[in-house]
Amino acid sequence: MCSCQMALWCLAAYLACHVPCIEMRVDDLEQPAVKYNEPPAPPPVPAPPRPELKHGKCYHMPRERCPTTAKCARTDPASVFCCDVDSFRLKEALAIVMMPNTTNLHVLNASIEELDVSQAVFRRLASMAFTDGNIGKIVGQFPKYSPIACLNISNNNLTTAKLQPSIQRPFAYLFNLTVLDASANNLTEFPLSLVQSNRKISVDLSGNNYLPCKHFQKAMEANNNNNSSLVTFLNYKNTYCALDLVFNWFKDVKIVQIDHLRIQTELNVSCRNITPAGINCTCVPERLELLSAGVTNLVAVDCSRRHLAQLPANLPPNTVKLNVSYNNITSLQAVSDDPSYEHLRQLIVDYNDIDNIVELEGSKFIDNFMYFSISHNKLKTIHTYVLSNKFDTTGIFTAFSIGGNYIHCDCNTEKVLKPWLLENSRNIPDYRALQCAHGGPVVELREGDPWLLENSRNIPDYRALQCAHGGPVVELREGDVCHAPRDWTDYIYYIIALEALVLALLVAKVSYDYWVFKSAGYLPWPANKMPRLPCDWLCE
Repeated sequence: MCSCQMALWCLAAYLACHVPCIEMRVDDLEQPAVKYNEPPAPPPVPAPPRPELKHGKCYHMPRERCPTTAKCARTDPASVFCCDVDSFRLKEALAIVMMPNTTNLHVLNASIEELDVSQAVFRRLASMAFTDGNIGKIVGQFPKYSPIACLNISNNNLTTAKLQPSIQRPFAYLFNLTVLDASANNLTEFPLSLVQSNRKISVDLSGNNYLPCKHFQKAMEANNNNNSSLVTFLNYKNTYCALDLVFNWFKDVKIVQIDHLRIQTELNVSCRNITPAGINCTCVPERLELLSAGVTNLVAVDCSRRHLAQLPANLPPNTVKLNVSYNNITSLQAVSDDPSYEHLRQLIVDYNDIDNIVELEGSKFIDNFMYFSISHNKLKTIHTYVLSNKFDTTGIFTAFSIGGNYIHCDCNTEKVLKPWLLENSRNIPDYRALQCAHGGPVVELREGDPWLLENSRNIPDYRALQCAHGGPVVELREGDVCHAPRDWTDYIYYIIALEALVLALLVAKVSYDYWVFKSAGYLPWPANKMPRLPCDWLCE
């Protein structure tokens, strides 16, 4: 204990002798600080090369910038570029070059069987690009609230099954995504989940020609609260989709440019304005036509099987084709009166209750139509003057269909309508299907049916027994329908014949009397008793 105390005292004495005393005054604290010369500023460090950007936020480098010494290299403090790697080499290289501040990654020509997007190395990326390679399948799931704003997976031979397996949803949590480039793949389904979060996004799906058009349609119709489209299609003119065509049993797929869908979207708005309201007609672009004002999209409207009692009104602008078959329409007056029918070129009104076409006389439609089908209606006659000279001016490019109608046939039909049908048979493809109406009661036939008349007392409704359909109009015979009423002129031929016979007998009698007189020397009794006439000397 004493030795310890001795050692402490010795240490205190040593410090008292060797450490100088420090005197502090308040004045010293108020003295200005001594100025030292500042070292010269270091030379400016050259800025790292700016990474080439594609589509705004996407980090993308060309092949000429591929690393030469390693598979992956840093192009700037926040960006990494890799070329020609497989799954193993990519994982190995990224473990070396990826830093906590790395936000941009571009992998060019990667051959990867399974790309697991849930790996921790991808969690801090804002721009992620795997391009021009071959990815077998995308598995895993991006972490919740991933910062990725741009995802480029173009030209990787991806299919929908590879991109979005049924069990996993790799893009479910990409809430910050604003640019998606999935071009030049083999996708067959549109990633609609990316446009269902009410945020704007730019999408490049060019080179995927078999994506259904109906998916693009839904994406185009997706609007935010400001009624502006949520989806912007990059490389718009080179983006196509598959349009399903179904007609009865026939099915086909037509590849169309997606601008066709923009037109369709605008057209659907006009189509909903067709009256009567709620009939849900179908409107589709018919074709493009080059007019003086530019290219115009012509429209076809289908209102068939809508239980209409009259023609629809307020058709979309530039409607050139209207199909209202299988309704209960009785009048065509709207074609002449409604301004929305001004451009109509094709009208199909089959299987309705229309009984004449007189209402079309003088209308623009009659002057301009290319196809007019009014088959299987209730036409009683065909007023040929309504179509006067129509087929002479348009040739074979105009068609008029009237089959399935049963008209009243008379002598005028045989004299006027039949020759008109035969003359214009090139423009009336079903002219043989225009039929005469019922032939009328059997007992009113010219020859009648003697058996029916003989047994009429036992057949009380014998007059109700009708003839079958009269057959095609073009097979009418004049003798069957042209019956003139009898008058006295019908017997003139008999009178003339009788007069000729009497004259012949008279000449014969005179000749006989002359022969008797010459041979016997006397006149027959009738001639002998006849008085002499002043002109007898001529015979002497």
